[in-house]
Amino acid sequence: MGIHANWASFVEMARTKADSHGEVAQYWDTVHNTLNMMMIFLSATTTLCTLLPINAYVPAALGACTTITSAISGFMAPSDRRQTQMEASRAFRALMLKMVRCEGEREYEELWKEYNKELLGEPFLPKRYKVKADTNLTMSPEFSLLILKKEEMVAVSRASIHRYTPAVPKEESTSFDGEFNETSKLIS
Repeated sequence: MGIHANWASFVEMARTKADSHGEVAQYWDTVHNTLNMMMIFLSATTTLCTLLPINAYVPAALGACTTITSAISGFMAPSDRRQTQMEASRAFRALMLKMVRCEGEREYEELWKEYNKELLGEPFLPKRYKVKADTNLTMSPEFSLLILKKEEMVAVSRASIHRYTPAVPKEESTSFDGEFNETSKLIS
């Protein structure tokens, strides 16, 4: 798998991330709208109940429900969460489109750096919105060649160490204590 496959994987991962964050943003928008509509309805009902000749406990109870709904809305901050998720969705979608329009190797590398930065700063996604992309990322060809060269160098140096390791004669090994005997067994 080379650069072409990694490019396709990048586009797919960025698209799924953008879609997931977009879905979460829609969820928080629904929560925000629902809570605001409830507060409007409860406030209007509370005002209406105070004008009607009914028991004083009804407007007080409705006012308490309005306050609780307002506190829940303030604590959950669905509007802020929606905004955060939308920004993440826009960022991943922009990265995807930049990669589609990518024309050079340097730009390709920079986009991967930007993608990794976005991954580190992305907001939390609930488990049900996470999409597991079946991606198989591989090293770039240049890095693969570098690794192969280093592995060859290590193999050559290991072979040269084994070739030039002096063998300890057995007569000498018996004149020392047990520690040297164990070491000489390992060497020979």
